[in-house]
Amino acid sequence: MATKESVGETTENRFTKEQLIKSKKYAPKADVLGAVLLDSETYTTSEVDKLVDKFLKGKVN
Repeated sequence: MATKESVGETTENRFTKEQLIKSKKYAPKADVLGAVLLDSETYTTSEVDKLVDKFLKGKVN
């Protein structure tokens, strides 16, 4: 179940890695989420978007 975190006056839902991977919004990026998210943490969608962008723009060695 998602939890809520107060940020100023707005409240953002927080989701587990499993919830995000199973969501329709992130289904095309499920592999990326599996690589960048931690099982023990919860994330807002804005946090996930930033992590995914950073990963996809990363440098390949």
